[in-house]
Amino acid sequence: MDIKENQLPTPPKVLDAVRTGFDSITRHVGLVLFPFGVDLLFWFAPHLRIKHYIEQFVAEITSLQSLSNPEYEEVMEVSQEIWQLIAERFNVLIALRSYPVGVFSFMSSLLPVKTPLGAPTFIEFPSLGVAVLAGVVLTIMGVILGGLYFSSVAQAALNDEVRWRKLFDNWMWVSGQSLLLTLMWAALFIGVAVFGTCILGGVALFSMPIGQMAVLVYGAVVSWLFIPLFFSAHGIFVNRDKAWPSLIEGAKLTAVTFLKTSFFILLMVLLVQGLNFLWQIPPEDSWLMLISIFGHAFVSTGALAASFVYYNDMTHWAQEMLSLREAYLEEKETSSQ
Repeated sequence: MDIKENQLPTPPKVLDAVRTGFDSITRHVGLVLFPFGVDLLFWFAPHLRIKHYIEQFVAEITSLQSLSNPEYEEVMEVSQEIWQLIAERFNVLIALRSYPVGVFSFMSSLLPVKTPLGAPTFIEFPSLGVAVLAGVVLTIMGVILGGLYFSSVAQAALNDEVRWRKLFDNWMWVSGQSLLLTLMWAALFIGVAVFGTCILGGVALFSMPIGQMAVLVYGAVVSWLFIPLFFSAHGIFVNRDKAWPSLIEGAKLTAVTFLKTSFFILLMVLLVQGLNFLWQIPPEDSWLMLISIFGHAFVSTGALAASFVYYNDMTHWAQEMLSLREAYLEEKETSSQ
């Protein structure tokens, strides 16, 4: 059997998936309340800080500066300014924005310290251990809330309806699988970070310029390697796969459609991150920031819906290609007998 081009299944179309995803969120715009509400929480709720511990860490690093290579002095000065800014703005509450499953947030990247009602309440943790424990608890809560958010968006994108009773029945199962996937991501990222730190640290000892170049190369390589993880969670919500099969299936589908899928991922990143420059125009203590929060919530939720549509199209295309290949091999084997 000769397979003609017009007999091949239509590959997934990026722009069609984007349009379908955003259309579904337009019809179910209430789903943007998930990221909208989380951002309001990050903005107005008491800020949980570890400023004292960050400043203590910076002071210890600074005390070692006299022992370092003179080439590092300028880098250390810039580093101190960055760490001071982090100390002022970092809010442990943003651990609620979990990965890879979680509710999207604009404020988790902005880290505001002002509101239209004045400065928020700042709460300093009594110990670093308590802060870490709070971060873990908040991350688990974020995964659980993200499970409901992802499930509802997947239903809206693929079925053009949101059946809340069914969502709540499956909520704990998808949250459990999402939590397992989060642990897998954490283990993978820690492994890559430790390996990269050792390599880059060794290179930087010989030359700072070469070390800086190595950081750029390492970042580019890691970004390329983690492209297959973009759809690692989608199988849980589309096909009810468990965490590990979902991760593997997402990587396989990305591999067989790498160029087109890379274009889709790049388009989504540019759309969401590019518009962040627009959302940052209002001052953080202005009520106009509500428009930015809503805009980010709508765009990020629409992008998530588009990713579910694209993943579903990829899955169907791969299944049809596999069926066609099996039929071809079977007929070839029969004709040879």
